[in-house]
Amino acid sequence: MKKAILFLSLISILLVMVCVVIKTNQVADDSSNSGKTTETQASSAAETASTRTQQTVKKVQIYVDPALYDATVESESDYVQIYEGTDLTNVVGKVHRGSWADYVSETDTLIQITTDDGITGYIPQANGEIAEMKENDLPQSLADFKIVLDAGHGGEDSGALSTDGTIMEKNLTLSTVLTIGQTLSEAGVQVSYTRTEDEYIALADIASLSLAQEPDLFLSVHYDNYSYPNGNQGYTVYYYYPSYETTATTIGGSLADQLDLVNNGARFGNYYVIREQYVPAILIELGYLNSDYDLGVITAEDYAQRVSAGLLDALKTIVAANQATSD
Repeated sequence: MKKAILFLSLISILLVMVCVVIKTNQVADDSSNSGKTTETQASSAAETASTRTQQTVKKVQIYVDPALYDATVESESDYVQIYEGTDLTNVVGKVHRGSWADYVSETDTLIQITTDDGITGYIPQANGEIAEMKENDLPQSLADFKIVLDAGHGGEDSGALSTDGTIMEKNLTLSTVLTIGQTLSEAGVQVSYTRTEDEYIALADIASLSLAQEPDLFLSVHYDNYSYPNGNQGYTVYYYYPSYETTATTIGGSLADQLDLVNNGARFGNYYVIREQYVPAILIELGYLNSDYDLGVITAEDYAQRVSAGLLDALKTIVAANQATSD
């Protein structure tokens, strides 16, 4: 009897030991698998992480006391004169309030700047706000490319209207931007939006939202309206800074391959949301809502997708040009 009890005890001990070994191996396997998952995730993150570099640069935003100008009417009061020398006698140009210039140097009373169109000179310290910001190198792939999409107008601001008043610009811009965003995202582009619903955002806030993203391109989408019905047709691509005229031309050309509208070309436009940003900023008017012909094209089911395809082609062209520059 005692032998039987001893035998059963030994069997029990052996079973317990086997269970412990099995459990230990399971824990070890789980730990090993967990380690493998972490490594895979880290590796994946490293593969998708941007390899781009940034440099810190100084820029100057032009300031004019709001008491000195009327924001609803363009006048000389909107501009600050640029002087050739520190004696402030010879005027060599002027810059619009809110626009940006490169910082060169400063004295106690003056700031030396270089404008985007190549004018170097001095402005009073009171008319310039010096800021440091990060500047990206050029995107070498669609995966590197960061774009901010802005749907023009919104909320209480309906924007342009069709001739019969039934179609509002704010609704068209939002639906178009969301389609563009989906197309670009699927192609790997990093997309941000200033709005994704029907809300009004002040122009200054739009610029701030965009700059916070440090994008490679800000694109504001609009639809046009003429002073009387059927007075004009087509789409237009606007830039403010001369450096971005090529970008505007590229976008206009790519859209021409997709849209059955007149290409009005790339034009200078003194619009707040593209003037008050130091990143590449473009505003597009995608046709006239009070043109019977344009409206028929604009309201076609595939119009937003055609716009998206054109813009994706434009980004591919821009990236290819960047790659060629870096070679």
